[in-house]
Amino acid sequence: MRIAELRNHPFLLLVLKDGESEGYFSPELVHKIKQQLVDMSLRIASDNLSIIYADQINKGCEIVLGITNLGLLDLCDKDEVKAKEIIKTQGIVYCFRAGWAKYAQLKKISPSYFESISITSYALAINDTADIRVMHDSLLKEGYKSAKLLDVYKNIAASYCASTILVDNDEDILLFELQRFINTAIALLMIDSDKKVFTSSLYQTFNTYLTSTNKDDLLEKVELCILKLTGQLSILTKSYLQEIDLLSFYEFKGIINQQIDVAIHIQEILELPLTVANELHGDFEGGYDFHADDEDDLAYLMPDDR
Repeated sequence: MRIAELRNHPFLLLVLKDGESEGYFSPELVHKIKQQLVDMSLRIASDNLSIIYADQINKGCEIVLGITNLGLLDLCDKDEVKAKEIIKTQGIVYCFRAGWAKYAQLKKISPSYFESISITSYALAINDTADIRVMHDSLLKEGYKSAKLLDVYKNIAASYCASTILVDNDEDILLFELQRFINTAIALLMIDSDKKVFTSSLYQTFNTYLTSTNKDDLLEKVELCILKLTGQLSILTKSYLQEIDLLSFYEFKGIINQQIDVAIHIQEILELPLTVANELHGDFEGGYDFHADDEDDLAYLMPDDR
């Protein structure tokens, strides 16, 4: 973007200015381009912003400038002569549509990620010399990461989710649950189980193993289980989990290392079926209700002649 940096304007505005001053664009074409830019700006503002405020209309203009600039740069690859020809023969709306198609790529890659990106990210001030393609490519990269997270989440959840999969669009929640799934995989491998989900008896076995085994032996077994688990994963899934640092199992190892209420803390980082969770919390008659019906539960367990 050297030409933009030297003259302190976005590429699109430089092309329009040069084309007009050189007589390459007729007065009629320049007038038409201005009208179309105004019209597109108002449409963007009315659909995405509040046009009650003047600054929002101005923001609409900047969004149109940014998206049109993105489209023109993509079409001509910074070739100013080619850019003038495109504007003259195809029109400014053509450039905007090319930019909008680039913007819409985000939705095709990851709809949930696209929803989190404000269209104002593409706003471009008249003195902004940055190459908007760099910003767009950065968003694309993050979009691919978001899509990969969802793909890996569904893949792992298909084996280790203890209940119906309810996919959340919040990436932090997906990461949290994904860690629980693979923690569970490690925990089951530690007791040499080939099952994918805990049962009450399996969890009791795991709990007994945790509380009756030397810390160093436990940590050594964790490392062996990590190697076994990662060996079962596809190369792409393994590399992605490594990239987002979910195969380090810091929390899992930390709980074992500190040796304080291990059995209590470890259950909080595992994916447990509702039945197992209920038993652990002393809630035998249904969903966990923070001990609201404990007296009824105990009465149910006690003999009638108590």
